[in-house]
Amino acid sequence: MSYLDRAKQLFEEARDLRRQIHQNPEIGFELPETMGLIQRKLEEHNIASSQLGDTYALVGTLGDSGKGKTLLLRADMDGIPMKEEADCEFASKNGNSHLCGHDLHATSLLVALIMLKEDEEKLQGQIKFLFQPAEETLNGGKLMLEKGILDDPKPDAGMALHMLPNGQKPGILIPKEETLASALNFKIEIIGKGAHGAMPYNGIDPVFVASQIINCANGILARELPSNKGASLSMGYINAPGGAINIIPPRAYIEGTSRSLYAESAEHVGQRLPEIVEHIGKAFRAETKYEAVANVPALMNTAGMSELVKEAAEEVLGTDYVVEYTGPMLASEDYAHIANKLPESCYFFVSCPLPDEAGDLYALHNPKVMFNEEALIYGPATMAQAAINWLKNNC
Repeated sequence: MSYLDRAKQLFEEARDLRRQIHQNPEIGFELPETMGLIQRKLEEHNIASSQLGDTYALVGTLGDSGKGKTLLLRADMDGIPMKEEADCEFASKNGNSHLCGHDLHATSLLVALIMLKEDEEKLQGQIKFLFQPAEETLNGGKLMLEKGILDDPKPDAGMALHMLPNGQKPGILIPKEETLASALNFKIEIIGKGAHGAMPYNGIDPVFVASQIINCANGILARELPSNKGASLSMGYINAPGGAINIIPPRAYIEGTSRSLYAESAEHVGQRLPEIVEHIGKAFRAETKYEAVANVPALMNTAGMSELVKEAAEEVLGTDYVVEYTGPMLASEDYAHIANKLPESCYFFVSCPLPDEAGDLYALHNPKVMFNEEALIYGPATMAQAAINWLKNNC
């Protein structure tokens, strides 16, 4: 039986699990209910797992390392602190949501593991798996490294998937090399001195300083980076508590993000941004504080493994679904922390469009986004086939 046919048999079980996770999303590093639910499902299928250190992450192995190399399969489990607005019978109950599809990611990995467990004697090596928290903070993958995910056993390659709800057709999309951008998420505090708006000379205006920081920081992109190796820089939040029409507040706050597909550009922004914050503050007599709350590298696929995943998808899916290469995206993914430490890796997208009644599709993190649950068939089938093929080719 093919993995596509077996995934179809497992679909109802997978759908029920996905909906249970979807209704009860947990966020950040604290995922006790989600982790417990997945661990119980693994136990039902005789798949042993354990917590990774003191984290809400699950790890385990299948197969025999004596027969070949070790392949890491990874999925994230966390939601986001955002209210869901999609009209579905299993919508979130608690104000958080799975608008990035991590409920489907975790369920897809579970289905792939069930199928690989059933073929455990055929594995020409070992599967190591990871169910990870805190991808949305872009710090979960870094914590997994600190807790030893790449030790005992050390993986020789890795693989992960991500849902794409606004894809054109159901299927598998594989970036050949450049995949996702780096992400530098930051917070800036500007400490001034409050004053009456009519007499600004009696104070130090943090709003004015904030505006200068925003203007000058964008000069990094325009004047310091090559035009063919660019980056983005967006200030998505600015707040000045205590300010009013005629009141200069004592403090202002900025939060933002910078993205790039190029390591040298990401490093340059990461170095120059805090320098600009510090020196603009000094120029206008304000104190400043800069904090990088996340710093994840760009995610790169290795071309050979991307080709293997594409061939595996074509093999197992036939002509039922689209399978093709795709270009990079400027979103970010903290699997890059792990992938950058591996000799080989492939991160692929599962296109799963589900239009609403008006025929509209929504992207990830949109409160109205919907996912075609059929992805729980062709996503895991591709992962399982690619995994068994990779082990066979590398035994």
